[in-house]
Amino acid sequence: MERLPYIDEHAISVDANREETWSALLRVMCRDPHEPATVPFGFALDEARPPERFALKGRHPFAVYRWVFELDAEPAQRTRVRASTWAAFPGLPGTIYRALVLGTGGHRIAVRWTLKHIAAQAITERARAGDPEADYVDVFEAPVQPGETRSAEQALRDAVGHRPGVGGSVVMWIHRHVLRFRLGPYSSPEHVTGWPIVRSDHDEIVLATSGPLMDGRLTFRRRDGRRASLTTRVHYRHKIAARTVWAVVGPLHRVVAPQLVRRGARRGRRAAVP
Repeated sequence: MERLPYIDEHAISVDANREETWSALLRVMCRDPHEPATVPFGFALDEARPPERFALKGRHPFAVYRWVFELDAEPAQRTRVRASTWAAFPGLPGTIYRALVLGTGGHRIAVRWTLKHIAAQAITERARAGDPEADYVDVFEAPVQPGETRSAEQALRDAVGHRPGVGGSVVMWIHRHVLRFRLGPYSSPEHVTGWPIVRSDHDEIVLATSGPLMDGRLTFRRRDGRRASLTTRVHYRHKIAARTVWAVVGPLHRVVAPQLVRRGARRGRRAAVP
């Protein structure tokens, strides 16, 4: 393929080693993660060198382009994923297309979303490996504010609020009447949003409940004082019914959970008690 002008590079650090991150990249970028050539429409595989480099290329009447992912090992079993773009936009139609794709910021948003999706997939795969019996697992992360002094439990309580509000009432109603979880009061020394606390220490709180359809487990955790994560694990009791219900509720959960972990990680610091 001809040499193309450089456009930009975006990067993200992933809390997984290169092999795990490579697997997550293929799950995000390929229709069949076992076959790297099954890339998205509009692209063709240019190079796949696990676990270091994954390159795509493509062309259409308005552009010729190349998208390259490079995986660099970092300390503490982490991986830096860099996504670089090269492209040419021939003629007046190409100039207009460039303005639409690059000038509006759409390209930057799409690349950053892809990198975040790869990082989330790597974390989710690691969590699933730690609990192979789970029917559903997801993990969402957010950076912790410097100087955070709250316990994980207090941070989670601050994130959800001590009174449910409209949004909290809707979520709790769905948990109680759609997912059919057994819940307690919204907030008490033994409950958070109605979920019983099964373990709580300074850096981690675990909530768990069950019902006739499924069992649920939420883990809010801080790691190295830098990242907060919320892990959701679901075990189906009745496979068909539970899978059907979760197919409806799951998309809402994947909207609410990232907001919750961001609020728990970033809300104002709680003053230390003398």
